[in-house]
Amino acid sequence: MVSRALAIVTVLVLALVGTSVQAQPRPGWPRSVTIGSATIGGVYFVVAGGYARVIGEKMGMPATNRVTGGPVQNVQLVQTKEIELGMTTTGPAYEGLNGLGDFKGKKTDAIRVAFPMYTSYAHWIVSADSPIRSVADLTGKVVSLGPRGGSAEFVGDRVLELFGIKPRRVVYLGFADGATAMRDGTVDTNFGVIGLPVPAWVEASLTRPTRFFGFTKDQVDTLTEKFPYLARTAIRAGVYRGQDYVIPTLQMWNAAVVHKDMPEDFVYTLVKTIFDNREFLAIVHATSHETLPVNLFYIKLPLHPGAVRYFREQGVKISDEQIPPEMKR
Repeated sequence: MVSRALAIVTVLVLALVGTSVQAQPRPGWPRSVTIGSATIGGVYFVVAGGYARVIGEKMGMPATNRVTGGPVQNVQLVQTKEIELGMTTTGPAYEGLNGLGDFKGKKTDAIRVAFPMYTSYAHWIVSADSPIRSVADLTGKVVSLGPRGGSAEFVGDRVLELFGIKPRRVVYLGFADGATAMRDGTVDTNFGVIGLPVPAWVEASLTRPTRFFGFTKDQVDTLTEKFPYLARTAIRAGVYRGQDYVIPTLQMWNAAVVHKDMPEDFVYTLVKTIFDNREFLAIVHATSHETLPVNLFYIKLPLHPGAVRYFREQGVKISDEQIPPEMKR
């Protein structure tokens, strides 16, 4: 089923209409665009496929979707100029820019936001008959925190430490592999901080009874006070089969980032192209309905000057913390 879902995405991507090239690469622009996404089975991989198609068809540039460990690794890859566009969440971006946590002593302060993407929701999946009902039940269990370098690892490690949870073992599996491991009984639960729905978890909920949970009110209060990039939210009922209940939990926004040395006119054109093709991108994955200029409000991080130019043209208010250092000199 996962492979069939990916095949459907491929068909949708190939169905992009109006493929006339609107902008050709110019001097100083990269010759191609590599997009750092995440593992197969997650939302980033699907969305990046849509971005690659739009960039290729509308900007006239070769674009590829590179499988990576996810947000943390993508921030690092943009910093070292190994990729042109990275998909990340605000947590790794914030800590990378400030040299905190995993980035202590190795700042990634050359990254700049190109555009807001969508909200990632923190949630757990277990088999329907699992005794696990909340984070407090994870002690002694086998827990998958998603792929290495992803938002689930980033948030999950902090959750376990903050609440003193001691799993029997923590593993880091891609979403498709994690769902298979849960089905086979080698993993008790999988954690995701990701856009909705998770393709591999949709498949899991269709093939066997599953259950989902988030965080209690007290846990949310503790986590949002400790980590400023997390916010309270809830997952609506009906996202997955059998999930006929609202899930109180946390959210963290996603953003596409580029290196500060990228040409201003390239980033301006890239951002404009993404927003101009939002309807197609929403067909590729529903999360792109949230890819709106106004949602820049949720990304309290420095923008690239090319992005500043675009959002100002759109009448979007830009806060002082979103103005990059190079524009304040």
